[in-house]
Amino acid sequence: MIAKIKRHKMLAILPLAILAAAGVLAIAWSNLRPSAGESATAKKNNVITLKKQNLIKSISATGTVKSADSRTVSAQATNLTVKKVKVKVGDQVKKGDSLVTFDQSDLKDALADAKENLTTAKADSSRSVTSATQQLSTARETYASEQSKSARAITKAKDALADAKKQIATLKKQIQKAKNAAKKKELQEQLSKAQEGKTQAQTTYENAISNRDSSSRQNKSSVQNAENALANANSSAQKSIREAESQVEQAQKNLKNCAVTAPISGIVTTVNVTDGDTYSGGSLFQIDDTSSFTVTTTVDEYDISNVSVGQRAVILTEATDQQEIQGKISFVAPSTDSTSSDSSTSSGNGSGAVMASTSTSSSDGYEVVIDITDSNDKLKMGLTAKCSLILEEATDVFAVPYDAIHKNDSGNSVIRVAENASNTEKFQEIAVTKGMESDYYVEISADSLKEGMLVIIPTDETEESSQENESEKNGFNFGNGQGMPGGNMNRGNKGSRNGSGGGNPPAAPRD
Repeated sequence: MIAKIKRHKMLAILPLAILAAAGVLAIAWSNLRPSAGESATAKKNNVITLKKQNLIKSISATGTVKSADSRTVSAQATNLTVKKVKVKVGDQVKKGDSLVTFDQSDLKDALADAKENLTTAKADSSRSVTSATQQLSTARETYASEQSKSARAITKAKDALADAKKQIATLKKQIQKAKNAAKKKELQEQLSKAQEGKTQAQTTYENAISNRDSSSRQNKSSVQNAENALANANSSAQKSIREAESQVEQAQKNLKNCAVTAPISGIVTTVNVTDGDTYSGGSLFQIDDTSSFTVTTTVDEYDISNVSVGQRAVILTEATDQQEIQGKISFVAPSTDSTSSDSSTSSGNGSGAVMASTSTSSSDGYEVVIDITDSNDKLKMGLTAKCSLILEEATDVFAVPYDAIHKNDSGNSVIRVAENASNTEKFQEIAVTKGMESDYYVEISADSLKEGMLVIIPTDETEESSQENESEKNGFNFGNGQGMPGGNMNRGNKGSRNGSGGGNPPAAPRD
């Protein structure tokens, strides 16, 4: 019974204790809660000094420095002995300089033979055409002679036939007039002989016409054959001469192709032959024009739509002591499979074959080429270049980190400005208008903004040293509001972008 009573007392005491404790906490909270214009988490806040700076929004990329123009040189002539290589790697050459000489003795002999063959072809062709011309002339003369002879024979036969017809007509008249039977008989005998003569004359006349026609056909055929023979002779002569001339031209071209010269001015970066080698084709040299450089890089599909030809870029390399080098985008690949050097050209002007060097595309992104517009003696091909492709810039503006901007009860953007850095419990809110945004900083403007204001940035529960280390890790100095562009600000999925602020900070990423 006593145990039960004690238990009831304990149950009654516990609610009273809880209520008392809650009252104490309420009093403590009311004492700790800041008044209007004070921040409940002020003691955990950090501040930055507001000042004007240059704000940059960019895309980070890593690429390789290349020469602006690179040529691979080869010769069109093959199976030649290399007589002398005139350059070595590192040599500076000018356009048109001779690079290599070949043993040309065989080619010179071939040219001499080709010229001799051309002379022989011309002589043979001339004789052939002359002979055909003479045969045609003879055929034409024979035709004309036979035509004239046939005409005379026909005329003679025709005259004889006419005489026979006249004689018959005369005899017939005499027979009709004759009174004496003996005389009539005599005239009748003469008529019979005259009729026989007429028949012979008629046959002779017809034969003469037939002979003329036959002779004419034969002679015309002879003339046609002679004309065809002359045409064939001319055609064969022209073909033979052309072939011989072509051999001469090819031999001359082969000799000319032996003179391999530099297609551009630049530095010899590759030499693939030595004296005494037998050249059977392929690359002899590579020449790079190092008077200007480009950077080839890739941009992923998330950012490529924001990149275009003509945009400014800033490049950093270890060899140039992290000096900012200016550039301009000159090429943006239309697809992940295309590059700026998909095509090659060849030249047969005595400089050998010349091909533009090609670069391979990356399936991980789109190729972008940046022309370097600054000059720097320390730039070299093959250097790794850290690039910032500038998307947007704002110069001499107020900018604060994203976390420094709040929404007030009216839904307007405000910043909180502390009276001093050691005590952020008291602050005032200033309505601001947001402008350009980087991945960490936001441009702000308001008539009441002044340099030197202490802008409050909320922080978490970590110690100050941890916060500073984290800030340095991300590449930002929260104390002065300057974003170092080496930090990859992983806001959402914008992993390749970076924002920077402060007075002319480097725009390219740094490791």
